[in-house]
Amino acid sequence: MDKERLCFECGAKNAFELKDTIREYEGAGYHFEMLVKVPFCKKCGAPIYDQELEKDISQKANEKIREQREIITRGEILEILDAYNISQKFLSRLLGWGEITLTRYVSGNYTPNLVNSNRLKELRNPYVFQLLVQDYEREQPEIKEEKSLNKAVAGVLRELNKLKELHGRIFDVVNWFLAQTSEAEPITHLALQKLLYFVQSWSVALIGEPMFEDNCQAWVHGAVYPKVYDVFKRFGYMPLPKVEEACEFTEEELQILNAVKRYYFDMYSAKALEEICHREEPYIEARKGYSEGEICHTVIDREQIQLYYFYLSQKYNISLDNMSNVKIYLHRILNDS
Repeated sequence: MDKERLCFECGAKNAFELKDTIREYEGAGYHFEMLVKVPFCKKCGAPIYDQELEKDISQKANEKIREQREIITRGEILEILDAYNISQKFLSRLLGWGEITLTRYVSGNYTPNLVNSNRLKELRNPYVFQLLVQDYEREQPEIKEEKSLNKAVAGVLRELNKLKELHGRIFDVVNWFLAQTSEAEPITHLALQKLLYFVQSWSVALIGEPMFEDNCQAWVHGAVYPKVYDVFKRFGYMPLPKVEEACEFTEEELQILNAVKRYYFDMYSAKALEEICHREEPYIEARKGYSEGEICHTVIDREQIQLYYFYLSQKYNISLDNMSNVKIYLHRILNDS
C-alpha cells in the first residue's frame, strides 16, 4: 500500500495528483531548468511535500550542477574508492576532512565545492594518491599497521601497474628513479624529465637500442616526454613521491641507470640538468628557428642523439664498464663558455 500523503493546507488525505513542474536552479557556475513531477492536492491545489520524492529530485539536481560546474560526480568518487579499495571514512581522514563530508558527497545530496572537487579528481593519479598516503604516514607514524592504510598502499601499486601497462616501459624507468629518492634527496618533475633523456641517450649510444620507445620533444625547459608531463604536471616544482616499485632491468640497463643517478642526479640540481640539455647538439638542432622562450614540440631526433652520444663515448672514453668519465664531460659542458 502506498504511503499516506497529507495536505497541510486543507487536511485532505491521499487526495493528490502528480503534476509536471518546472524548477529553476541557478548559482555560481550553473543555471538550468528541470522538469519534475510533484504531488498537488486535488481539493485545494496546494503542493504536498514528499520527503523521498524531494530527496530524489535533489540528487538529480546535484548531478546537473556537478555536470555544469565540471564537479566530480558521485560515480567518479566511487571509482576512486574502488580503485584503492578504501572506505569513505578512511579517504576523508587522508584528506583531513570531517568524516561525514565525503559521505554527503557520495549520497548526492551535497555538491563539493570546486577546491574539494579538484582534490578528489587529482586522486585518480596514483602518484598524487601516493603522496597523500606518504603525508598521512609521516603525520601519524603510529598507524603503520592500520588495515585501511595497507589496503591503500596495495591499491597504489595496482594503479601504478595499470599506468605502466597503459603508457609503456618509460614508467619502469620513472619508478626506478622515484624508488631511489628520499626526503633528504627528493626529485622534481623537471629533474625527472632530464634524467629520462640522459638514460635514453646513453642507452642508444652504449647498448645500441633505446631503453623505452618514447620520443622526447625540445620544450623551453629542455627535453620533455609528453606522456610523463601529463602525469606529473600538477606537481610543479614540488618533490615527487617515493614509490616502492620493483622493476626488471638487464645488467647493462642497470649500469646506465645507476651511472645517470650517480653522475647527474646526485651531482647536479634540476636547473643544471636543464642547462646540460640546452647545450647539447640534438636539443639545439631541434629548436632551430625557435626563439629562447617560444613553445616548441619538435621531436629531438633519436638518430642524432645516438650519433652525438656515441661521439661523446669515443671522445671521453666512456663505456658500460667505465662511465665515470661522464663527470669530465659534464664539467666541461657546464663550464665552457
